[in-house]
Amino acid sequence: MIPPLPKTNEPAEYNTNYILYFNNVGLDLNRLSHSLAASPQGGPALSARALGILHLAIHDAYFAIHPPADGSFTCYLSELPSLDGVSDARAAVAGAAITVLETLYATPSPTVAAATTFALRQFITKALEGFTYVDVLLPDYQFGSAVAKAILNQLIYSGEPGAAQGQYRPKDGPFKFRAEPNHPVRLVPNDINNPDGPKHPETPYYGPFYGTGTRRLGVQMRINGEETEHIIADPPVGFSRDDTVEDIDSLLDAMRSGAVVSDPRVRRSARQHATGHFFAYDGVNLIGTPPRLYNQIIRKVAYERRPAADLTAEANNADFARLFALCNVAVADAGIFSWKEKYTFEFWRPLNGIREHPSGLGDPFFQTVGAPETNKNETSFKPPFPAYPSGHATFGAAFFHMARLYYKQRDNLDFALDGPDNIEVEYVSDELNGISRDLREPYDATRPIEEQVGTVRTRFPIKFPSLWSIIHQNALSRVWLGVHWRFDAFASEDVLVPNASPTPAESPYMLNPDGSTKYKALDEVRYETKAKRFDREGEFPIGGVPLGLGIATDIWEGNLRPTPGHLQPAAGGASFQGRKQAPTTQKLLNGH
Repeated sequence: MIPPLPKTNEPAEYNTNYILYFNNVGLDLNRLSHSLAASPQGGPALSARALGILHLAIHDAYFAIHPPADGSFTCYLSELPSLDGVSDARAAVAGAAITVLETLYATPSPTVAAATTFALRQFITKALEGFTYVDVLLPDYQFGSAVAKAILNQLIYSGEPGAAQGQYRPKDGPFKFRAEPNHPVRLVPNDINNPDGPKHPETPYYGPFYGTGTRRLGVQMRINGEETEHIIADPPVGFSRDDTVEDIDSLLDAMRSGAVVSDPRVRRSARQHATGHFFAYDGVNLIGTPPRLYNQIIRKVAYERRPAADLTAEANNADFARLFALCNVAVADAGIFSWKEKYTFEFWRPLNGIREHPSGLGDPFFQTVGAPETNKNETSFKPPFPAYPSGHATFGAAFFHMARLYYKQRDNLDFALDGPDNIEVEYVSDELNGISRDLREPYDATRPIEEQVGTVRTRFPIKFPSLWSIIHQNALSRVWLGVHWRFDAFASEDVLVPNASPTPAESPYMLNPDGSTKYKALDEVRYETKAKRFDREGEFPIGGVPLGLGIATDIWEGNLRPTPGHLQPAAGGASFQGRKQAPTTQKLLNGH
């Protein structure tokens, strides 16, 4: 069955625009799939790619029929299906969107419960029925479907690893990622189609082969004309840097910033605690993953900054089709590269790191706030994948920097690319909407969440002065939940206030009078510090924020083109890098 999804905090008018309508269907499938047993496209990386593919299909179905008058960009596909007189972009977009969503969410699989597949297919069917005045037999709809199939065939290959853990096992020793002590195992049904039957214990590890075995969507591996690999520097310890000062200071920072409220050492403000929850979206019940939140926020920005007052105007369709494709391709590639780096370094998270730190300065009984298990009666958890770099930080930086680049060009906005913009927005997260709650009884999928017993999370709007501030707060939010070290997101010297003359016993960074971490003013923050890496010469960015910024810049400068074949991973996960291939020439939007 389909559990009742709570209403979101946006006007129903948004979905009168057909680009926003199918974006919303994709976002609802994101939260629905994370509310059902043994579901497809689970977790942050896979769900990000699903949205990227969805919006590429929408983009090409739309712009094949309505190419930009100035010829400033082309379709993503180099080989478009024949138009043959097709002219209804609305029907074409519907065909593209439904085909992608049915393929990704409603295709039977031995790893997905049959009841889940049935529920997701039901939901997609209802979404199509709710999209009035469209005939699936029309050539226009079929054209969109053909576009979607071409994109799916280009980006997904048989036997790709997905998020499966396969034979992966974490390594032993200091600084190494391992199973969290609060949830060492989960009990999984022996038969996914019999959730009430016998179960076996399983320790989940999400996506160890995803980063090396998944096709990239839009990166060209070049920034400002120079080749890049979208890799980052080593973490402070465990590899080549041996920065014990940063390691110890980050340890103390994580203890005061990420401890549970009852810990007397905690120095986290109420606003910081709320911000941690605001951005969480840790694949939880009725909420889904971070890419859904980012899309929710940019829906509001896009609505408020739309080029035409009439939401259904063609100018808005074109604007939204381009914007959402750019942002979601960026977040999809951010998932691929951040997961590649996560399993390169396999760095431990604070819950293990503080309990087991070899310095003896930790605490074997330390508890973090953790990722909230919203809309359930379960305890918070540590995400089942390594810490460095932060996925949230990489995703958010890629997504919102792409939006910055888009609006800067479209509206000729005056802000530096490495500093704050003037695109403000206020938003209410589903984590803190006055509806979501911490249940005191098991979740009942037959009842709306509003009718279930638990502590309701206060409705807490947050106003962001810029998208740059969203990137910053999103990255820090994970530190304030205790699921990440600060260097998972950025170099400390880029964000913290230096202590001009610390004694050996003092932090190299300033603290506030109450003992909390002191951060630079936002307009002073620049993500520019680099450090060395164990497996090659040179210096590289530190953490997820600069990684995400670079991915967005690469895709933007490449004008949303497919990643060349020689830069894609081989079927076995090895890179094609180094193999020469002629650049792909994209055909004109009329198909000739």
